Amino acid sequence: MIRKSMYFIIFLIISSLNNYIFAQNSQEYLGIIKLNDSSLISYRLNLLENNGIVSGYSITDIGGNHETKSNITGTYNKKTNLISFKEVGIIYTKSEISDYDFCYIHFSGKLHNINAYNNINGSFKGLYNDGSTCIDGEIILKSVEKIEKRVVKADKIIQKSRKINDSIKSEINISKLLDTLKMNVLKANQNLSMFSTSEKLTLKIYDAGKVDGDRISIYVNNSLLLKNYNVTKKTKELTIPLNSKKTILKITALNVGSISPNTAKIEIIDSKNNINTLTSLKEGEETLITVIKPN
Repeated sequence: MIRKSMYFIIFLIISSLNNYIFAQNSQEYLGIIKLNDSSLISYRLNLLENNGIVSGYSITDIGGNHETKSNITGTYNKKTNLISFKEVGIIYTKSEISDYDFCYIHFSGKLHNINAYNNINGSFKGLYNDGSTCIDGEIILKSVEKIEKRVVKADKIIQKSRKINDSIKSEINISKLLDTLKMNVLKANQNLSMFSTSEKLTLKIYDAGKVDGDRISIYVNNSLLLKNYNVTKKTKELTIPLNSKKTILKITALNVGSISPNTAKIEIIDSKNNINTLTSLKEGEETLITVIKPN
């Protein structure tokens, strides 16, 4: 669950550029949550405020083995600048699910003018579904719009620096690394579990990059649904009935095209959610999507 990674390094670089401030309209925030045991976990927050009601989603451990997307609900008082929000349910997770006992963030604090998208900082409480305490910590978030502008400047500073070798400069691209935070990558032997109350699921499959001859097969509960499919720019749409409490989709890479690895953009759509994923597999590797119908 701990993510002491390049994402935290990016956050430190961004934070150091204190004089490069932009007042941009943005409802997305990026940063970290710091647990009371000093663990650091990447965190993305998307907020929509309408007449004092806050909705949206959060993503924890971005790109990690425990990446989890949760629904957000809350309130905002523009007179007092008080914002309160909490995670109220899992949209998907890459963590192992044994007892559905997740620790949800509950936050209350100051946010001066929600439409100016200032930083969100402060303490949060972690609570289980039954209201009992799990672990508390601190949220440290910055506007994504501001981050993107600062990252561009950070890249320029790095490339102009005489203290950094050219060989190292060629390997550093913070802007590109930041873009990877927007991708939900399905890796080998991972299992993305999503929760759905729908009667059916739609998959949209296509190549979002350069078409290079990648081929995949898709199984539903071990039954072959799509055989030896060549992924192209044309969208392939599949409808999958959700007749049981658990439906397991398996995506298998049959080859690696002219550009490694085998990648396919797969949109997972039900009546409430549209989850955009990107497979990243070597030949013969598999990744799973498990659709769970709550009680």
